[in-house]
Amino acid sequence: MVRLSPVSKEQKQVLYNLYQLYQYDFSPYTGNDLGNSGAYELHLEHFWEDARWNPFLIYFEGKIVGFLVVLFENYDVDPDPVHVIYDFMVLRKFRRYGFGREAAIQAFNLYKANWKVTQMSANEPAIHFWREVIKEYTGDRFTEEFREDLNKYVQSFSTKDSASSS
Repeated sequence: MVRLSPVSKEQKQVLYNLYQLYQYDFSPYTGNDLGNSGAYELHLEHFWEDARWNPFLIYFEGKIVGFLVVLFENYDVDPDPVHVIYDFMVLRKFRRYGFGREAAIQAFNLYKANWKVTQMSANEPAIHFWREVIKEYTGDRFTEEFREDLNKYVQSFSTKDSASSS
């Protein structure tokens, strides 16, 4: 069984290392390049300085298989914030075993909230993954729109009014 574990400040180097792999995986979509040090330039301190950010490591049988970050999008201005899966990665070695699906469902079950999940339009594997997971999780009770201004697909749904399906 997959387990989500909040990332403590003491574990920030672990998350930093995983973000290097994440940036590499997504460089075909983002066009990001390595910095002069041979690493992607990352600034993650806000994860531990701002309560809106909630990073989690994804474990399976004691091994780290990925990470996800939940953002309380408008937490500081709205008493009913939208929660966003901000970043999500399962290491390539562990993909297609259901770990990502299980981690996403656990994240959705953590908070009774309105949710949004976005994908870059060029990232077809992510679009397919999230559509399938959200469709199954919500019983096909979600909306999807394409935001031209962001060049992203956005799925929206709520876990506030009904029991989760998994």
